[in-house]
Amino acid sequence: MQRLSANVLVETGLRGANHGLVMTSDGIVMIDSPHKPSDALRLRAEIARRGGRLRYIINTEPHGDHWTGNAFFDVPVIAHEGVRARILETDLAEHLARVATFSPEEPALLEGYRPNAPVITFKDRMTLHVGNHTFEMIHMPGHTAFQAAVSIREEGVAFTSDNIFHKCHTWLQEANPDEWLVALESLRELKEEVFVPGHGPVCGKDYLDEQGSFIEEWKAYVLKAIERGMKKEEAIERLTGMTGRYPMDIGQDGMAPGVMKRNVANLYDYFTKSGMWAGRA
Repeated sequence: MQRLSANVLVETGLRGANHGLVMTSDGIVMIDSPHKPSDALRLRAEIARRGGRLRYIINTEPHGDHWTGNAFFDVPVIAHEGVRARILETDLAEHLARVATFSPEEPALLEGYRPNAPVITFKDRMTLHVGNHTFEMIHMPGHTAFQAAVSIREEGVAFTSDNIFHKCHTWLQEANPDEWLVALESLRELKEEVFVPGHGPVCGKDYLDEQGSFIEEWKAYVLKAIERGMKKEEAIERLTGMTGRYPMDIGQDGMAPGVMKRNVANLYDYFTKSGMWAGRA
């Protein structure tokens, strides 16, 4: 793991979302958990080796790459109320079948799997005090409706979740792009200068403009197709021009065409108020 400050360690080099550990005077707080069970067990062993006591896990969003590893840690989980609902609604058989393909180690580790869903939830924001550290959880919808940023005041570090994909391809498969742009401005207003993105290397506020420009470009790309009269199915098949701008994140080789289709499908529905966006203001 990479040490960002005296008390913050982060992992950005594994398959799945980035995760981190914050060492407080009264135990450890984990921000998100590994996607692969084998990585979760290695992290558990590392925490034990360091002699630490894990107190809480904070999940920053509802996608499985942020919470699958929760199950391998017997501690309470904190998240936005929508994250809890989504985890409890997950088709576990389908989810576990996919995770089992990640490596030969995973199937055996998934036997008897039960998700460790959040038991402490918030709606807009929440402050958690653990030892000598303060964790501010702030709802910032964008990549999903239930994103949260987590700032650690004493360390000058904030975990942005998937509202930042740093130098890797951005997933917009259920995004509200306009809320996402607002979230980026909210991140700009944080006092913390060091950002742990949901995916990609650690960055700072200087990347917010680039992330925002890419979302604006995605919006214009799909809107132009709609204005030309392109039907959804045609757009999904023909709009392929954004695929190669950034590489896919670790472990996602070969997924770019599928991500492209999902991004186009979601944005098409968003702008035409159809699909999951039907009837929304």
